[in-house]
Amino acid sequence: MTSGTHIAFASVLYLGGATLFGYKPDGIGWLLAAVASLGPDVDLPTSKIGRLLFWASVPLERRFGHRTITHSAIALLTVAALASPLLWVRPLYFGCVLGGYWSHLWIDMLNIRGADLFWPSPMRVVAPGHRNWRMEVGSKAEMILLSGLLLFSVALYPLSQMGFRDALQALLKSFDIAVEQYQRQIGTHWYDLELTATDNLTLERITGRFPVVGVWKGGFVILIGEHPRAVGKSESYHNLLPVSARLIEGKPLRVQSAKVEMKGRTLRWLLSKIDQRRTYYLNGEIQTGRVEPMTDIDRYQPVAYSGQILRLRFARAQELGPWLDLVAAKGEVFVQFWLRPGEQAVVFEVGNDPVEEVIPEGLRRFLQQTR
Repeated sequence: MTSGTHIAFASVLYLGGATLFGYKPDGIGWLLAAVASLGPDVDLPTSKIGRLLFWASVPLERRFGHRTITHSAIALLTVAALASPLLWVRPLYFGCVLGGYWSHLWIDMLNIRGADLFWPSPMRVVAPGHRNWRMEVGSKAEMILLSGLLLFSVALYPLSQMGFRDALQALLKSFDIAVEQYQRQIGTHWYDLELTATDNLTLERITGRFPVVGVWKGGFVILIGEHPRAVGKSESYHNLLPVSARLIEGKPLRVQSAKVEMKGRTLRWLLSKIDQRRTYYLNGEIQTGRVEPMTDIDRYQPVAYSGQILRLRFARAQELGPWLDLVAAKGEVFVQFWLRPGEQAVVFEVGNDPVEEVIPEGLRRFLQQTR
């Protein structure tokens, strides 16, 4: 095959692999695959790689001939050994070199002569087996093949940027695929959800693009305005029932987390340590001395008080009002700071502030009466 056909075939394999397996294509990997696809023709002095490496191509052709040792499994293993340092740099680049080299051998099997894959054995590998279905180098049939490969590369390029499942999700707007996609990449990027849904209580139709905060019982927690709502397929667990959804990837995200021991402390005290200008969320459980009626802990709420347990799920200051001054008997809260590219890390220190002694309200009244 001509060099153009080899590069086009290697490009199809590279972009097709990115589409199917989800790795992110880049210029370096693509270039490595394209250059490696020309490598086996180093045994032909008139080829592009042969003219460049004439000092190696001339003796190789004289000693072994064309499509022999450099088109064999022995050469493939040699290339793997030479490229092995790339495994410590970036394993994908190692695969690009090996895959590019193999692509040359694979498509050369379409030639009438085939390739000596098992050299020094005289057995040649051809595909397909019928001679009339194979093609001559530079023939009209190869030009048709080259045109098809180029068109296929153009079609694969946008798909390779998203991956097959993500491209399918963009087409179908499947809520389940959106959840699976987010769970695979959670904590790596900011995400929005392009959503059409129905409110389970009011039956109001909700449509728009909403920031994704996290996941909840097989669905999402999103911000509608400044109010966190859960969207999913269970009326028992979620506020909104999705009709269609598409996950949209935003800028890279860096999450800075800190665990805070809350015994003897209040949420008001915790908020005083947090820079309210930063994006943050609170998660955790606190046990207090105040008994509250049991609430529905299955349906999403940023703050849920059930019995003596206060549960926080992606809560912020605006959701904490009634519970700010409850003193924790025990428990811990994780503070998540969500940072955008270039945003400085948060300086977050709780210090050694004295804690309050936790006395149940009923006991406190008794002690006051006995004074």
